[in-house]
Amino acid sequence: MSIMEKEKAVALNNEGARHFLNQSFVKAEECYLKAYAIDPDNISLLNNMGLFYQQQKSISKAINYFEKAIAITVKPHFLVNLGNALSMDGNYELAWKKYLEASERFPEHENAKVSMAKLATHIGKLDQAVHLYQSILESNPSEKHKVQLVKVYMKMKAWEKAIQLLNTLDFDGGEGELWFLVGQCELQLKNFGLALKYFKSALAEEPDNTSFRHYLAITYLGMGNVEDGLDQLKKNERLAPENPAILTDIGIVYLSKGDVETASNYLKKALNIAPDFKKALYYKSQINSAQQKQN
Repeated sequence: MSIMEKEKAVALNNEGARHFLNQSFVKAEECYLKAYAIDPDNISLLNNMGLFYQQQKSISKAINYFEKAIAITVKPHFLVNLGNALSMDGNYELAWKKYLEASERFPEHENAKVSMAKLATHIGKLDQAVHLYQSILESNPSEKHKVQLVKVYMKMKAWEKAIQLLNTLDFDGGEGELWFLVGQCELQLKNFGLALKYFKSALAEEPDNTSFRHYLAITYLGMGNVEDGLDQLKKNERLAPENPAILTDIGIVYLSKGDVETASNYLKKALNIAPDFKKALYYKSQINSAQQKQN
């Protein structure tokens, strides 16, 4: 292959990468395929093609190109990318082996161990995920890794550990997600006053976040403050009027208040949007059963 041909393949690969970043996926694929026809052993191109097909959910193609790149040169990010594609394909055992290989061969490549921790979390091996994140934090005590460990503790229902770790983070504004995590832990511990405080702090950062407001509503309801809880749910309805989960939650609160007619109307709205929404179907059937017994 001539130098000019190699340079043309490199240029097409770079052009494809630019199109990919700009989400011009048809053009990106055209450039990658032209480059591959010229230089099928270009490892940067092979990796880019793997990433492209992974993004396009053509996982078997992605795996193929990552494997081609690794067959030529073993690089840690190639192994991690292959592991990610295998994980997306549900092949968790082989994905783990690729992450482990990357971690052992390239111990300085932090992302391999992070990927292992994420996979362990996903498949429910939470103790292993904790161990991995703790190991990562020993060499890089970054806040993003601490937050991931917090989320693992929360999956384990280790609320006190999660709060202790959250208290080591820097809450200096713009941290609505962190306040939200603390609020969830305090809510689970039945510390309703603290939960209210933290959910309100989260909403002060992101007033249109329906998840934050949902948990604020749940906290009010848990305290027996139905009207304030309902008020927060209705604010969510204004923010997302086509969300069946929000409509269903409002219906359930009205049902708890004994207002069956209003509850039914909200559940009907939810089911008009999402006819298979299980939670709405369940409470609608409960109302129907109660009405049939009365008749």
